[in-house]
Amino acid sequence: MIKSILFFLFALPVLVFATNVDQVRNQFSQAVSDSEICGQLIKSLEVKKSISSVERAYLGALQTIWAKHTGNPIQKWKTFQRGKENLEKAVAASTNDVEVRLLRHSVQVNCPKFLGYNDHLANDKAFISARRSEVTHPELKKMLNAVLDK
Repeated sequence: MIKSILFFLFALPVLVFATNVDQVRNQFSQAVSDSEICGQLIKSLEVKKSISSVERAYLGALQTIWAKHTGNPIQKWKTFQRGKENLEKAVAASTNDVEVRLLRHSVQVNCPKFLGYNDHLANDKAFISARRSEVTHPELKKMLNAVLDK
């Protein structure tokens, strides 16, 4: 009985944070200004045993956003680097995925220039613009329009 209760208590956070890509898409823009949402989305993606390229790209983008929410400069740098690494892994695994490239482009457009993470801006923008019609998800379309209009 106690084992069952302990299992439930420890498994509960995983069940609460279990999420799908649509939920992450729908809350992604809120994560920029809401650290609680950002943290919850990161946790929901980190607990997954198997992660798709799109999920890895969201995890990376959210980690770069999390750097904005943390106060410690060393943690900011480490978190940003971890996010950048996840984004690059996602792009390497799915080079032709519009959503993955859009997320990397969004991060590169919005991150401070001194971080030096802006080497794919032109290529990603051209790629995304050429495949704009492939995007059908409403939240993704909003993000695409916002990013491409910058």
